[in-house]
Amino acid sequence: MNKKFSTLLASVLLVGSSFSAMANKVVTETSVYYQLKVGDKVLVIEEGTAKDSLALIEAPDVKTASLVDYNASLWRLEAKESTDESTGAKTAILKFVNKAGKTLSLSNESPANKTFYYSKPAYVKAGGVSSFAFLASQVAFEDGKLMVEADGINLQSYSYKDGKSTGLFLCTQTDPVDIKIKKVEAEGAIANATLPIETGFEEVKIVLTKAVDGLALGIDDLNKVDDDVEAFQLKFTPDTLGSTIGNPFTDNKLVAVKLASMYSAAVYDTEDYDDALAAAKEATTEANTAIDAAWTAFKAEVDEAIKWGKANEFNGKLFEKAGNATAITAALKALGTAGGSDNGALNKLTATVSTAGAAFKNAIDSLKEVGTSASAKLDETSTDYKNFKTALNGADTTWRGLKDSLSVSYSAIEKAVTKFVANPNQTSTSAVPDFTTDPADAVRLAALKSAGAVYVQYATTEAGALNTLATTASTLKVTTASKDIVDSGADAEGYYALAIKDSLIEGKQAFLYVDTAEYIAKNEKYFGFKADTLKRLDPTKTLEEGGAIADGMSINLFAFQLVANPQKVGADEILINTWVSNADGSNVEEASVVLRTLANNHREVSVAAESDALYAELLKNTVITFNQVVRETAQLEKGTAYYVKSMSKKDEAKPYIVMTSTSDCEDIMSANVYVNVPSTQWFVSEADDEASEYTIVNRDFENPLIEAQKFYVIDAEEGIYEADGDTIQLVEVEGTPDGYKNLTKEAIDHQTYKLTATNFANPTTTFYLTMKADSSVVMTDDAEKALVFKLKDMVAQELADNSLTANAYNGEVYFGNDTLFFTLEEPSLQIMLTKDAEKAISSEAAKAGLVFRRTSDKAGQYELLLMGAEDFRCGALKVGVDQNGNAVVVTPFDITNWAFDLAAATTETYLNVTDAPKNVTISLMGDDASMITAVKPFAAIKRTGLELKAAATDNDFVLGLDTAYVDRKDNFRYAYYITKAVDTEKVGSFDRKAYMVSYADSVKNASKDKEIYSQDGLTRVGFVYAKRVDNASGDSLAIERIPTKADTLDVAKENGITDATWAFAIDKDNEGYYRIEVAPAGDVKKDKNYLSYLNGILVLGNRAQAQLFAINDTKLAPTDNDNVSVSEVSVIASEGKVTISGAAGKKVVISNMLGQVKANAILASDNETIAVPAGVVVVAVEGEEAVKAIVE
Repeated sequence: MNKKFSTLLASVLLVGSSFSAMANKVVTETSVYYQLKVGDKVLVIEEGTAKDSLALIEAPDVKTASLVDYNASLWRLEAKESTDESTGAKTAILKFVNKAGKTLSLSNESPANKTFYYSKPAYVKAGGVSSFAFLASQVAFEDGKLMVEADGINLQSYSYKDGKSTGLFLCTQTDPVDIKIKKVEAEGAIANATLPIETGFEEVKIVLTKAVDGLALGIDDLNKVDDDVEAFQLKFTPDTLGSTIGNPFTDNKLVAVKLASMYSAAVYDTEDYDDALAAAKEATTEANTAIDAAWTAFKAEVDEAIKWGKANEFNGKLFEKAGNATAITAALKALGTAGGSDNGALNKLTATVSTAGAAFKNAIDSLKEVGTSASAKLDETSTDYKNFKTALNGADTTWRGLKDSLSVSYSAIEKAVTKFVANPNQTSTSAVPDFTTDPADAVRLAALKSAGAVYVQYATTEAGALNTLATTASTLKVTTASKDIVDSGADAEGYYALAIKDSLIEGKQAFLYVDTAEYIAKNEKYFGFKADTLKRLDPTKTLEEGGAIADGMSINLFAFQLVANPQKVGADEILINTWVSNADGSNVEEASVVLRTLANNHREVSVAAESDALYAELLKNTVITFNQVVRETAQLEKGTAYYVKSMSKKDEAKPYIVMTSTSDCEDIMSANVYVNVPSTQWFVSEADDEASEYTIVNRDFENPLIEAQKFYVIDAEEGIYEADGDTIQLVEVEGTPDGYKNLTKEAIDHQTYKLTATNFANPTTTFYLTMKADSSVVMTDDAEKALVFKLKDMVAQELADNSLTANAYNGEVYFGNDTLFFTLEEPSLQIMLTKDAEKAISSEAAKAGLVFRRTSDKAGQYELLLMGAEDFRCGALKVGVDQNGNAVVVTPFDITNWAFDLAAATTETYLNVTDAPKNVTISLMGDDASMITAVKPFAAIKRTGLELKAAATDNDFVLGLDTAYVDRKDNFRYAYYITKAVDTEKVGSFDRKAYMVSYADSVKNASKDKEIYSQDGLTRVGFVYAKRVDNASGDSLAIERIPTKADTLDVAKENGITDATWAFAIDKDNEGYYRIEVAPAGDVKKDKNYLSYLNGILVLGNRAQAQLFAINDTKLAPTDNDNVSVSEVSVIASEGKVTISGAAGKKVVISNMLGQVKANAILASDNETIAVPAGVVVVAVEGEEAVKAIVE
């Protein structure tokens, strides 16, 4: 330190500290965290007016603050003492470091000596002032302890350089509350750089307030900071050892669940009631059993006496005269008297009028009157006998009624009491069983009370027991009412349940609880943990919304609270608070989760109550930390298509989310999805991989299903995710759906169609559209009457998934010789036909069109849409069929029973030569020996061995057949090249050969010798030299022109319809024979060109003129037999002559095969004809290789 500066610094600090002459310093530790309080606010680093700026915020409430927010307000000190070598003055130097590791530093960027308005925000910046020096009056080391002024300290920094002093002061303005650096510069000593007096701001005074060592963690701290956090995990150091049950806190992902309420179960005092019920039942059962036995015995003896009386004459009372009179006397003694003092059974009853006891007495008294006044048998018609029988039946009935009443009263009482005590959520201690809701229950309870209908019929002991039962049942007590233990101010306020993630018990969420029913260590009676479900307090609501109650145990055992210790520098250690109780739920006591070391260093996770003598030690030896479990988010590739399946149980019957033409442009649930129906599929239209947010849109109708949401992985292998709160399964769509009838331009250019229809009620019959006499369009099953469509216009509309398209078509309708157009009759919406194109529904596909959309994966079944230019496909009108078979237009939402398709009305079917290229011969039907060959530059029909040349062989008729336009999308006209080899050693597809062509172009464009290329007005066919070229469009043919450069036919671009490509139209009436077709072939309104011949000359004619040919495979090798071109010289042999072109001024020698010279001349022009005899000749042109030619 500069000596002069240090002297000045000591001086100014002494001056600056003079305000605190009576300092009140307190011990301050560098091993703990503090809040830097400024009034009722705290100093924090946050993203304020500048990055990492200092700010003053309301001090976090320790009861409600999240751990993140509270930690953000904490700072620790780094302190050291510095001694000035020259003066010996001691200075305490402090640094302030927050819990995130950022050091408080003051920037020097504020303008000096400006008003506070211009001061810069205070923020953490590398290179700023971070060490603050204090004199002993504010901060000092005393006896090795750091002492800091309790009333607060100011953060100031001074510097001196080149005669100028600078002071930095941490200040705050009152409105708005901002923390800024006030910078003061002054000439001379540091003492001059003092903080000026200025309104609107004041210097910050920081009071160090020690942070709490326990902060209750809430739901947000544990698993709800944001949607990406799905749970939390705990770590015990050390963990269990040798455990057979493991540690449920570390073995599982846990979710803190804040329930609306957690009600303890009400406790009922049923002891008196239970005793009274048992006593009453015992007394009445004993009495009733004795009476039943005595009464049954009595009636049996009376029956015997009656039998005896009917059989014997006697004089007197039956009960005294009967043969079993002694037994009757004994039975009467056993019965005794109701209300009497004897020991008989009936003394359990009273003899009150209209009671069972009185009925018994009446029956006995009536028996004693039965008898005869003279010697006679018992008369059943006597009044005494009848009175007895009536009394006997009355006794039975009354006794049965009493027992039934007693039974019903017992049942009513037990039902009411059972219902009462079954309510664990009884919140009132004054509540009693309800006997008022059902009036019958009140009557049954009253029957057992004093003076009640049942009570009055039993003797004192039994009646007393019944009255006691009725009294205790109606006054049964709630000793402990149910209460919400997490309610405000309750014992467990701030507690929550701990759900085990992805764990269910009988389909319900599993929660951890303290198991007080069993011990992990029986001798020591240590409790462990188990999992169980919680009962919904309100069955119509979730546990979170309606609250929970633990049925059969204390709810406290399910309540937990995690408390962090923010003072821990390395990590926030956790204390897990919970409760313990007796097995019956009584004696609930606060406790904490601990690790207990058992015998043989065996460790188990357990609980310890605060009353446990080892409580403090157990907590010290149990170190628990936590971390949040971030939910795995899916990475979906943009453009990928899926079926979307709901995993909700309510959607089991129809799990797929789809859209259909009848769903009003909304998604609906369906049991089915289809490979070829894009509206049943969805695709990723937008993908933000960085945020893991995706948008899922219907592939057809553009409607979004999920917009910019995260997809949380539940089962990546099965494609199950949670998105926007719903659990769905994404099943990737394989292949490309054939969702619409998308014909190629080639197909609509060269094809006509019939519109077929299928009625789902009669699916085996194919219907067609036809026209009735009134021009209406109706269904018919007669294919001959079908309308023929010629599609003229086609617009490919992109679906929402722009990798897919839907073609819209317009065109003409042919019926007989008429060209017609669709029109619509108002208001019936019946489809009609008109010859007036102006009345057509639309004449341009860009304005409207017919669109064929698949409705399922059944081939050839489409719904037919009638779309306007602005129509959405999900809202387009459709073509339907009414009950009369008329074609009509229906709304987008109508379900029709018809499906449509286009069936090609092709006039030709073409041969597909699947093994080309190959060698063939082409012969006339009915004359296999007459075949096509080259008589260059023309093609002709010749017969083998007769017309071509001397000693001609079959090889001279061999032609090459090679593919030109075959394996193309939607191609139905297979086109081929017909060639003649130039070099028999070079016959590959791309070797130079002579190609058979139509001379139509030559006829059209030749300025002279036009007649050479035609015969009797018909275009001739010939051979020209060419080479195939493989280009970008797929295939081209470069035709040599001498002396000009080659012309090129782009075969692929012309869809195989050129003057050099040939198609073989199958003749349906002559199997194995074909019309050979060449361009033009695309316009159905014009005749096509077919191969024919006149006097052996191949020409082109119409269909009626076409000749039928056979295509014959051959193993013979081709030979060249005619026109040979060497360099620019052309030698053409014809009948009796040889024509030589391009050899002016050159010597030509023509000789036969024997070497005899037939001609020898110097040519005067570029086109000389020399007469020579028929046969094979050798033509030698000066400077060229000699060639062979055949002269006819």
